[in-house]
Amino acid sequence: MQKSHKPINPSNSALKIALIYFVISIIWIIASDQLLNLTVGNRQLFTTLAMFKGSLFVVVTAVLIYFLVYRNLVSIKSSGEDLTKSEKKFREIFNKANDMISVNTMAAGGIPGKFLEVNEVMSKKLGYGKEELLNMSPADIISPDIKIPENTGAILLEKGHSTYEVVVITRDGREIPVEVKSHIINYEGQDVSLSVSRDITDRKRAEDKLKSSLEEKTILLREVHHRVNNSLQIISSLFNLQSSYVDENYRDVLLVSQSRVKSMAMIYEKLYQSPDLTHINIKDYVESFVSNLFSLYGVETGIIQTQIKVSDIEMGMDTAIPLGLIINELVTNSLKHAFPDGIKGKKIQITLNKNNGLFKLEVADNGVGIPETEITESPKTLGLQLVKSLVNQLNGTMTITIKEGTMVEMLFKEVKYKERL
Repeated sequence: MQKSHKPINPSNSALKIALIYFVISIIWIIASDQLLNLTVGNRQLFTTLAMFKGSLFVVVTAVLIYFLVYRNLVSIKSSGEDLTKSEKKFREIFNKANDMISVNTMAAGGIPGKFLEVNEVMSKKLGYGKEELLNMSPADIISPDIKIPENTGAILLEKGHSTYEVVVITRDGREIPVEVKSHIINYEGQDVSLSVSRDITDRKRAEDKLKSSLEEKTILLREVHHRVNNSLQIISSLFNLQSSYVDENYRDVLLVSQSRVKSMAMIYEKLYQSPDLTHINIKDYVESFVSNLFSLYGVETGIIQTQIKVSDIEMGMDTAIPLGLIINELVTNSLKHAFPDGIKGKKIQITLNKNNGLFKLEVADNGVGIPETEITESPKTLGLQLVKSLVNQLNGTMTITIKEGTMVEMLFKEVKYKERL
């Protein structure tokens, strides 16, 4: 671990050297005189030696003082040259930087105040002379329509640095969006704000272009969802019209097909209304779809009690479409086969929740139940065949329980489209 060097005090150092010189001089004079008194008896010789001794002392001290002064002067000259080189290098970096750099006083609350120093880039970009800028402050060049964020000063004082965006106005009225990064530094004994302002015109253009492109794609995708929904609604209407011209035996087939088309159409309707166009609120979808399904099959309100317990979660269309078809098949099967005439207290319950990324769907009724052969053997009806196929599409598992009705339980995870590319 290096020892920290204490700053040198010129006054104390000079006084210390003077005292040392004074003490050595006194000791030399007294000691040399005493030595001559003890060793030299001839008065004339004593005087000669005393003069030689004094002259020698003066010469030695003069040489020492010369080298000390020379060394200090060389050191001062070298330090001055280094300082000049350092300042020149700093000035060159300061003025030739790509960004606008300024040193500002700090007004109340940490807001940048008057310019104390500006670089050449700032002067050229803004069209003002350096002396003009030194009589101005950021408030004089920032667009009045875009103010410095109010919490900028507080952040600067708290963290020692801050970043914000503003628009500056040049002398000829042009607007330049800039990103300003400010730091607190000590400048000539006072805390000031060092600000580096980067021209982000190209970045803003790219952002605006990207935003415009995104808006166009959003509009296009919304229009696609809308047109797909309309097309499916037309197909559903055609099924409805066709059902009026077929025998009763075939009408049920058209009705089932119509409900399947409606389940997909409603997905695209919800996507069209959704803010992000890729996910829908599955709770709203199930509630709306089941209600429409009851209306499609002409089930009067109150005849069958419906309990829908669906969590308020978002789901992508790649999962919502097969899920909607599964619910359609299971609820349709209950409406058509679970409740023969005479059964009271008819009930259909739909539950859907999510736990640790795993969805759990339960569709149950208290009807007569489906035949055992449909569970133990390969299902013969198209509805259950379709359900099993859709469960496999979702990489899920399904169990069917027949006890006081039928309960279908299904576990699955949301399908990620990119994983299937």
